[in-house]
Amino acid sequence: MKPFTLSAILLGAMFAVSAQADVIEDRKANFKSNVTILKAIRGQIQAGDFQAIAAGGRTIADWASQMPEFFPTGSESRGALDAIWVNFDDFRAKAEANRQAALTLATSAETADSGKIMAAVHALSGTCKSCHQSYKAN
Repeated sequence: MKPFTLSAILLGAMFAVSAQADVIEDRKANFKSNVTILKAIRGQIQAGDFQAIAAGGRTIADWASQMPEFFPTGSESRGALDAIWVNFDDFRAKAEANRQAALTLATSAETADSGKIMAAVHALSGTCKSCHQSYKAN
């Protein structure tokens, strides 16, 4: 094999590994953002900051719509079970359920009704839990 060809192959392999690491770090950051958003809601209700709650719901919904793209084949990590890639259609369905629940949270925030907002938070959290039970390693 020519040195140039071998160098190109090695460079391509290094880029692929780097890209895999980036996608894993990006998805972890987005999941951490979701947790931060959800933890802030009680305080936002008390402060009457319903716009922040609605914005948080939309942020989670945006992430959920992109989530499957952040799990390309070969991006396995300690936090994700192989079942994601075996049952990818189900994983996509769970991401869509999360998106819908996040949009419901955003809509509920517009009512300024803390009961509706907290019901939407619990429903959204349920979609997170459903996916974690199936696809997240301990």
